[in-house]
Amino acid sequence: MQLLAWSDSLRTHIDVIDRQHRGLVDMVNATAARLSADSDLSGDEVRLLLGYLKEYAEVHFSTEEALMALCGLPPDYSDAHHLNHARFLEHVGDMVDELSDDAVLDGQQLLTFLGDWLIRHIKGEDQGLARRLQTAHLAAAAALPAAVRALPADSGGSPFADALARSSADLHESEGDVLALIEEGDAPALVIALDAALLPAAVVHVNRAAAERFGCCSEKLQECSVDRLFGAQSARLPVLISEVLVSGSYEGMLSCVDATGVPFTAPARVTHLCLQGQMAILMIFERAAVPNGAAVAPARAALAEAARGQTVLSRHALFAGLEEDERVAVEAASRLIRCRKGEVLCRPGEPAADLHVVISGQVSLVLGNTRGAEKVLRIVTAGEVFGEVEALTGASCQAVAQCVSPAVLLAIPVAVLRELHARSTPFAAAALAHLGRRVNEVLGEIAALTLNTAMERIIDLLLAHARINDRGALEALLPAQKQVIASYLNLTPPTLSRAFQQLTDAGLISVSRRYVSIPDRDALLRYRAQAAG
Repeated sequence: MQLLAWSDSLRTHIDVIDRQHRGLVDMVNATAARLSADSDLSGDEVRLLLGYLKEYAEVHFSTEEALMALCGLPPDYSDAHHLNHARFLEHVGDMVDELSDDAVLDGQQLLTFLGDWLIRHIKGEDQGLARRLQTAHLAAAAALPAAVRALPADSGGSPFADALARSSADLHESEGDVLALIEEGDAPALVIALDAALLPAAVVHVNRAAAERFGCCSEKLQECSVDRLFGAQSARLPVLISEVLVSGSYEGMLSCVDATGVPFTAPARVTHLCLQGQMAILMIFERAAVPNGAAVAPARAALAEAARGQTVLSRHALFAGLEEDERVAVEAASRLIRCRKGEVLCRPGEPAADLHVVISGQVSLVLGNTRGAEKVLRIVTAGEVFGEVEALTGASCQAVAQCVSPAVLLAIPVAVLRELHARSTPFAAAALAHLGRRVNEVLGEIAALTLNTAMERIIDLLLAHARINDRGALEALLPAQKQVIASYLNLTPPTLSRAFQQLTDAGLISVSRRYVSIPDRDALLRYRAQAAG
């Protein structure tokens, strides 16, 4: 049984992308063949398959985003592509969560999802991407011959497991093609590996243009520490990496130090790569750099100005009005934290050490009593902060802050914020306005919980999280698992499930894990009005 047939209609004519697509097609066909023999996948087989899908998504998406950066495609286009990538990763993450909760995944449903997504991804997004890359003259560099590599020998396991092992090995071999494209590029480029805490660990790849720009051979440049290469700028790299995680790339001025110790500033674009299962960042510099103290050309000055406000911190209302030196000080003091699902960040009565900005994942703030009852007060999602009241007032934590999914957080020390609050009038005003908005939000939540019906609260939550997706349809991404949402809405999980089923039966929504499609917003609002009556 073969679900998909590889053909010229699926080619992008960029070898590394086609090679990765072909690998996923082969994996889908191997899964289809396995399901034709037995309608159910074993738990071990599902774990292997989801592990491969996670690997595939990380490598393939980082390949595409690296090519977009190398080619200089506009950030708004690459940002939209990144959002679609994030959606696929959300789906895979939800499937992993379901498996860990001992739920049974439907193999045929998973196969249908993969087949539909793959065709739409290749024929829609990636062939359009290929045309843009070719227009930007990357085609000559991208058309590297795909090397013929021997597949690893069978492991002695099942044919399905062997097929996944071969696909995984070939996927990681394709990472070499990406490094070859970087090497052939005219712009200086560095690949820097990140450690488990997502901090820059070591320079692992340097192209010829970068060696020339930094004034030393590639081998010597790879021996340099990140602190040596970026000087004071290295302390701000966690915020820069945060922006890459959120948007897929960062574009702005970077301060560096060449091999002779001379500092220079250059416009750069930073994106991410996945190398042998580890995250890395790719830094691509404009060839011409600006020595410190020299006048910046108007074009570069415009880029520097445009780059302001393009980090996670400077886009947040709390920090948007800071002076440049104030923002730099906050960024230099910030650090990234990688958290497991279920990890507790603070408990009631504990002193607050940091304000946290959620970069990815979700965090719940929960109150409990001595009888074991719990109430979710808030679900904090990407781009939002928590701990600001404690940070600014010195109060101890009032609720349990717990990750409801794997999460990456940016932690800003309380001492830095209190010092900033004491001497910066714009920050003090922004903090007051922020706290005022939070009070209004809490009042609105109290009103909703006490005055609105369960159906009104559910529909309001769906519409609050609804966005137009890449297919032009209105769609809500639920901010957490349904049991967490039920507690937040002051409902029992069965009540929430019945309400979702009621809305589905009425044709008002369709649910695919945490994604809820809303075909007719006005019809859903009319239904809400009826529920209120």
